[in-house]
Amino acid sequence: MLPKTLLVATAALPAILAANAAPAETRMLPGLYETRTSSPGKPGGTKARDCLTPEDVKIRTIERQLAEAVKDGSCKLGSRTVGGGKFAVSGTCNNGGIRSTFKQTGTYSPTAMSMNMSMTMVPAPGARPISMTVVSTSRRIAPTCPAGSGDA
Repeated sequence: MLPKTLLVATAALPAILAANAAPAETRMLPGLYETRTSSPGKPGGTKARDCLTPEDVKIRTIERQLAEAVKDGSCKLGSRTVGGGKFAVSGTCNNGGIRSTFKQTGTYSPTAMSMNMSMTMVPAPGARPISMTVVSTSRRIAPTCPAGSGDA
């Protein structure tokens, strides 16, 4: 299981990947992970810690988790590559009339993941497009979780 905050940042990716499961099988190691998410050029950002238990990491590989985080049929794949510790996905979505295009790239290993996402949305026909960029990194900071932190 990927840290929960990184899953939020990769919301469009899984619907695109679901139809094309990656052949590689990479599992994150159990432990305490710290995830930082930000939008370049904007103040703030978020930082969260999540505990991945041995049971969590047995359930799915990283590739499958990326494919299953959100199951949404409103997106169509433009291109997709997942494997060898890297992923790159682009596509379009139409969710209730809100049209968007996106591109996500990143790297992953058993102890870390990074993701860059750029998206342009058109909230209504004739409306001015809204662009955003999100950068997210997650890394294992301890091989075990503190007592009472099993929130995975």
